[in-house]
Amino acid sequence: MSTGFFVADNKIPLKEDYVAIPSQNGLTYDAQKVIEFYIPPNVEYFKPQNSYLQFDLTISQDESASTTRLQLDELIGGQVLLDTIRIHSGDKTELLEEIRHYPVHVAMKYAYHSNETLKNLRALNEGAGIWTPDSRGTRGSTKSQLANHKYTPYYSNVSADPTSEAFTNSNKYTQCKLKLPLHTGLFQNDRIVPNGLMNGLFISILTSENKRCFRQLDSVNENRRLTLNPLFHSLNGNTISPSNFDNGSTSDVFYIKHDNNNWSVENFPLVVGETFKFASTDPAFTSDLSAPAIIKTIESSGAGADKYVKVTLNASVKNNGSNVRNIGNIYLVSTAVSAATTYSPTYSMSNVELVLNQIDLGAKAQQEAMSDMKAGKMMVYDFLSTQVYNYSQLKGDRVANIGIPGNHQRAKSVICVPTDASVYSAKDYISCNGTYEIHSNSQDHKLLSSQSGIAGISNRLTEYFFFYDGRNQPSLNVNTEKISSKSSVDAIPLLELDKALQAAGMPALQMSRFNENFAVARTFSLNNGVYDMRNKDLRLNVHYQDVANPPEKDLLWCNFIYHLRRIVIRGDGISVEV
Repeated sequence: MSTGFFVADNKIPLKEDYVAIPSQNGLTYDAQKVIEFYIPPNVEYFKPQNSYLQFDLTISQDESASTTRLQLDELIGGQVLLDTIRIHSGDKTELLEEIRHYPVHVAMKYAYHSNETLKNLRALNEGAGIWTPDSRGTRGSTKSQLANHKYTPYYSNVSADPTSEAFTNSNKYTQCKLKLPLHTGLFQNDRIVPNGLMNGLFISILTSENKRCFRQLDSVNENRRLTLNPLFHSLNGNTISPSNFDNGSTSDVFYIKHDNNNWSVENFPLVVGETFKFASTDPAFTSDLSAPAIIKTIESSGAGADKYVKVTLNASVKNNGSNVRNIGNIYLVSTAVSAATTYSPTYSMSNVELVLNQIDLGAKAQQEAMSDMKAGKMMVYDFLSTQVYNYSQLKGDRVANIGIPGNHQRAKSVICVPTDASVYSAKDYISCNGTYEIHSNSQDHKLLSSQSGIAGISNRLTEYFFFYDGRNQPSLNVNTEKISSKSSVDAIPLLELDKALQAAGMPALQMSRFNENFAVARTFSLNNGVYDMRNKDLRLNVHYQDVANPPEKDLLWCNFIYHLRRIVIRGDGISVEV
């Protein structure tokens, strides 16, 4: 007779808790430093998916320049601080996993494996950006995750009305705590890690250079969604008869339109001490002020529908450029970064800990495992990992044959991310001056990349195909002309990418960033299968055949091979099969 559906048979009751492993080679870390952790064998088992890296973070803007609001990358948050992760066995005899270009890998995952729930979770734990109604645009701009300055962990909200307090490192930027899941194969696995049988683990993390980490708000940046910036209203705040700031005029007071939700001081994105200029969607407009316009006070003026944000400067400035009038297309844009001679913000990480979800299997299970090891048996531990192979391509190369020397026994898919290889100064990187143009249209005016060197760019690619197993894969070249035109979409490249992401363990939940984070991809097998790449010649062929629109940037291709790795644990040591 059946006893029912649910039968307890050979089940082990588990106890679990969390243990924090402090970094062992320092108290604080900044750019280009190595953080080291040693997980001792007495942490015998832990669940990697529930484990995370945590630390206190402090951002410091460049005090030699004008002040502005800075934050970490809007898509991946604190993950941008990690450049390379290496995981060794506890005695360092075996390299279990190494992920270089870690932000590129995470940005690809977060761009596609994302929904509103995951975005909110990443904003809370990892310091990523999030769209909020308070920072919404009202002039047709696309949604921005890089405009929320009211609810952010990096600096205090400005709510005093009026406010004359300068936005400095000491009185506005705050220390915040970030909790980052590690996106390595080992730490994203859902199976318990037998750490005690592996003589422990040794983890080293190389931090990123400063200029790659910081972002300026889209709502103050001339090169990112200009239509999201504050709009000029007048010099007098008069709704019926607004006065203009014409050529030859002098003023130290400006009033801001209600557009883009600029109803109050706390919604206004510029800060006290910040310098700004005027910009317009009209290409004939020129901005030329006699001196830097430095904000002294921000306050509300008037009442009801006639209530405007009033900006007062340290000193009057004369307009030597185009007329600034209440015509709905003249915006205030920050020059805090772009006008600086040099700009060098920094970050500091302290109290760095690796928090592990420790599992206690009980004495009986541990004794059985040790007995099996002594009897000559072995334990295997499989996990889905990635390895990156790089290729450098000049923008003059209209055809490239990219060799990908993967030699993996159980490959799942390949995702090739063409990143911008141009060298930018810190101020150009942060202000997006000269970076890759994602699109230009009437909604945003123009949108330049804030993730140079991290996000993939289409760069006027017209078609591609992979070559392996002695034939083209797929059989017909994949056309990408519509995506590269920056105004439309090709279905087949997205279908190929969707299959590759699924095989790589990060299924696509959205495709809205296909042009902001472009990639070409191919899955090697469907239905959870694998492909043996050993002694195979894998090549990516890319073509740039648009005569009128040549490639815009030099590229560094980050070609990620997602594959199953196997750790083989025996009584006399461990080995890795890739």
